[in-house]
Amino acid sequence: MIDCRREFCADNQFFRMPELWEYMCEESDEWSVNTYRSDETQAYKRKAGVAAFDNKVKMTADETLWRKAKEGCKLSNFILAHEMGHVALGHHDRSAVTKNFQLFSGPNGMSNIPPTLEELETNFAAVFLQCGVALEDKSRDPLQLAHRACSDVYYIKRAQRFVQLDVFQRELLRPKRPVVRVVL
Repeated sequence: MIDCRREFCADNQFFRMPELWEYMCEESDEWSVNTYRSDETQAYKRKAGVAAFDNKVKMTADETLWRKAKEGCKLSNFILAHEMGHVALGHHDRSAVTKNFQLFSGPNGMSNIPPTLEELETNFAAVFLQCGVALEDKSRDPLQLAHRACSDVYYIKRAQRFVQLDVFQRELLRPKRPVVRVVL
């Protein structure tokens, strides 16, 4: 996710997710974003989804969610980062099953509970995409980082603890195996 982030911006920069989605759509005809308007009698639903087939990526989001993400709403940005995480992690290659996380209202506002390990993995991918190497800085307050990166403070706190673990640091230093390309 750090590599994906670095394709878009420098380590010391932060962004809102619509900026990244729009950048991806500008750079390729294979990426697109569609927004839809919820029924006026419905309460605003924080919904977005991504479909990726044959190297084409289409993200669909409620237009209110999209607008709120542009305005800096942390949860809306986190949801869009989560969808980008699915693409970056190649989850579409594993299955075409729709999996939804659920939103719950708690004492600290809205939060989500991922139903599968794939969704949990994607939540962390979203935080790494939004925060980057700033997660390694022990002096950064999670709430301030969440405001700066427009992300979920709960997952930032957890990710900050994970990146300090020796096993995580060793994994970062481990040489990567070259990818073998086979042309048929």
